[in-house]
Amino acid sequence: MTALVGREAEQRVLAALVDGVRASGLRTGSERPAVVLVGEAGTGKTALLGVLEGYAAAVGVRTLGADGCRAESEVPFAALSQLLLPAADLIDELPAHPRAAVTDAVLGGEEAVAPGALHLGVLQLLRRAARRDPVVLVVDDADRLDRESLRALVFVSRRLGPADRIGMVLAGRGDGRVLPGDASLPTVELGPLDDASAALLLDRRPAAPTGAARRDVLRAAAGNPLAIEVLADAGSPLPVELPRRAEALFDAAVRDLPDPVSRLLVVAVAGGGEPVATIQAAAGVPATALGCWGPAEREGLVVVEGATVTFRHPLVRSTVWGLASAEERRRAHLALAAAGDDPELVALHRAEACLTRDEDVAAELAGVAHDAAERGDHRAAAGVWRRAAECSPHPAARLERLRQALGASYAAGDADGVAEQHEAIRAETDDPTVLVFTTLLAAAALMLHGRQREAVRRLQEVVPLIGATTAAGASLLASFLCLAADSSGVPEQRSAADAVMALPAVREAVRRVLADADAPADLMWARATVYDRGEAADLLDRMLVAGRAGPDATANDLQNLGFVADRADDVRRAVELFARAHDRMHHEGPAAFGVPILAALLVEHGRWSAADQVIARWTELAHTRGMHRVAAELAAPRATLAALRGAPDRAHDLVAEARRRIDLADNRLVDLRLRSAAALAAMVDGDRAQAYRQLRAAFTAAGEPLHPGVSPRLVAALAAAASGPGERRDAAMVADRVRTALGTRTSPRLRLLLHHADALVGEEQQAEHHFRLALADPTGQDWPVERATVRLHYGEWLRRRRRPLEAREMLTAALEAFDELGAVALAERVRAELRAAGSAGPKETEREADPLADLTPQQREIVRLAAAGLRNREIADRLFLSPRTVGSHLHHAYPKLGISGRHQLAAVLRAPSSG
Repeated sequence: MTALVGREAEQRVLAALVDGVRASGLRTGSERPAVVLVGEAGTGKTALLGVLEGYAAAVGVRTLGADGCRAESEVPFAALSQLLLPAADLIDELPAHPRAAVTDAVLGGEEAVAPGALHLGVLQLLRRAARRDPVVLVVDDADRLDRESLRALVFVSRRLGPADRIGMVLAGRGDGRVLPGDASLPTVELGPLDDASAALLLDRRPAAPTGAARRDVLRAAAGNPLAIEVLADAGSPLPVELPRRAEALFDAAVRDLPDPVSRLLVVAVAGGGEPVATIQAAAGVPATALGCWGPAEREGLVVVEGATVTFRHPLVRSTVWGLASAEERRRAHLALAAAGDDPELVALHRAEACLTRDEDVAAELAGVAHDAAERGDHRAAAGVWRRAAECSPHPAARLERLRQALGASYAAGDADGVAEQHEAIRAETDDPTVLVFTTLLAAAALMLHGRQREAVRRLQEVVPLIGATTAAGASLLASFLCLAADSSGVPEQRSAADAVMALPAVREAVRRVLADADAPADLMWARATVYDRGEAADLLDRMLVAGRAGPDATANDLQNLGFVADRADDVRRAVELFARAHDRMHHEGPAAFGVPILAALLVEHGRWSAADQVIARWTELAHTRGMHRVAAELAAPRATLAALRGAPDRAHDLVAEARRRIDLADNRLVDLRLRSAAALAAMVDGDRAQAYRQLRAAFTAAGEPLHPGVSPRLVAALAAAASGPGERRDAAMVADRVRTALGTRTSPRLRLLLHHADALVGEEQQAEHHFRLALADPTGQDWPVERATVRLHYGEWLRRRRRPLEAREMLTAALEAFDELGAVALAERVRAELRAAGSAGPKETEREADPLADLTPQQREIVRLAAAGLRNREIADRLFLSPRTVGSHLHHAYPKLGISGRHQLAAVLRAPSSG
């Protein structure tokens, strides 16, 4: 079947029915080969029937169709005639009495039709048709069929048996009883699409709206496929004109309402969530007169329950709004402003009714925007600031409010919103400093979304303003160009950044900024330009001594210091700084560049539960806000964890999905991180050749690091993946080039990695010397996976040299580390090596001391919470996981604990040996 977005399960049901009819006797979910599709208008019933008909034709099943029509619902046998007319040539084969009844019903005879004879004749006619080809009856809008046709279909549906090659699918609106008198047929209810499917359907529309308009359309459509398409094409959640097919749904019902009810509905649309009492007051109706809603309720347009009124269908709102005049819509907002008691909503209604620029209205909106930002609702704040700017009569105030809108859009992670505000600001002013600083935010938003080339283009547009702006502006502009070039890895972008950095005005600006110990621009400069590990370490120490990470430090400042710490390979400080920035991001906006780095550092540092939480929170936020680069980069630590935990297939899927999300030719830094994760998954799979290909792409043909920060950290993994003399020589050459590129001042971590690489692919007589040096520095414990991997390879090397006692000691230490981390894949490899070295690993008595010893760290945490009585959803909320993931972990934990269900967990943890 052709895939309909979000309707995969329903399509499987219909395909199974067709396959069952074709196979004559194979049934799905019921002995009766019939299905009823039920859903509100626009949920996709007709589209599903179209897909069904196409599939049936493709597999040799004939379809007979009919459509219900309100105008023909009082015409006897109207639908039956439409349905059976293609098989009319078989009517003459029927016995005399049923033949006469079917002829009169289908072909319009003059005799009165006897129901019993007709129903029997229809069944016999269909059975004769099915002797030629299997038949499926497809009836749309079955809730609008004439009564006589419905009765005949009920009769047929109740008598179809396994031997008949006949199926029936009926679709209609309602509560599942589109066939009066028979509610026993299996029913498939079409509800709204889930969020992901709704977003996908919207994005497939030509010229689909973006940014705030996209979110407004999705919210207004509420998952209804027809509403998504109509509102997307209109580009507005409340278009004043609907296409004919959508207008026909509710136009007549709305037009037929009495004037007071129509006015009430217009106010309800304008109210958008206001209490019923406020809506009625604004419409001039007493608060207790709920009967005023009766005509609209009886037409199925609204539901009034408690203090709220809900439109039954998203397009009812659009129909009501489109039928109202502009003056009626304006009066509705004014009436709501007069009747309301919420200052924010009053201000918004006044603004909607404002036809000219009005500073009083703009000032009210500014207060609303401030309050929204204070509570962390940056998206709402951005929209209100935009409207405040539109209402502002004074150019200076208008410009300031546009800048506020841009900042709020950036804080909300809305790159399209940032672009819109940036264009508005460029049309409003030619002030160099304003243009430079707003362009920096616009470029930052584009970078978050993986649009590096566009970011560089925007930045280059304001390069001519460097001499006219402040020192901080010039320094930040050069820094952002470096960051974009760093992320993209595209040579021409690196050249563009170098050219700007060489400008005398930029060199002077940087000198002045770096001389000011309190200038935020120096943190960005350090983050963008310092790659020497020794220089980064010295700079970090100076900044920390100067108090730059104090209690008043912003999230951005902490994050920039975190980048410097990461460049220095100071993982403890980097994690602390990024974590502090992460904790403040809810209040200071998503300075999300550092989030993937934080997640990767937590994985490398062995804090996997914390990494899971960061990944879960920010993956969802990145998808919601369209930050494609952040989502793609987060896939790297996520895939790394999956591979380490023994799920390489899942890791490959995550990498493949991330590669589809952004243009990796424009995001080579992300590409390298994904290659590292893919290489690890390949190693777990035993595919060293694939792993080597992935990792080798991090270096030039001559072995030089492609990226000064990421590439050197992959040198040991490249050496481990090398197989055969040619690859070993190549990996040794890469290690030499990396050592040369790093210079004399490197970090303990890179010394560990280089010694590890030399031990694997260097001179054989020096291998043990390098293994020992790789393990010598105690700071290596900050990277437990890398340190344990050195022990694994050292143990393997010792075993091959017939030194089993030493090999077992080294391998046992590696196993303990991998087990503690939950690195299932590597732990199993160590156990295999231990068996080959004559040991089964740690003694069973040691493992029996803790009943949770065989669980991964995350499984232990989930088990303890479940034993304490928390439900899966509560555990999921606490650990930033999905309830399904929690259930999966528990399902896999039960056999390891020797129990069969949740009710036994408390007893396991109460055991004296559990500690």
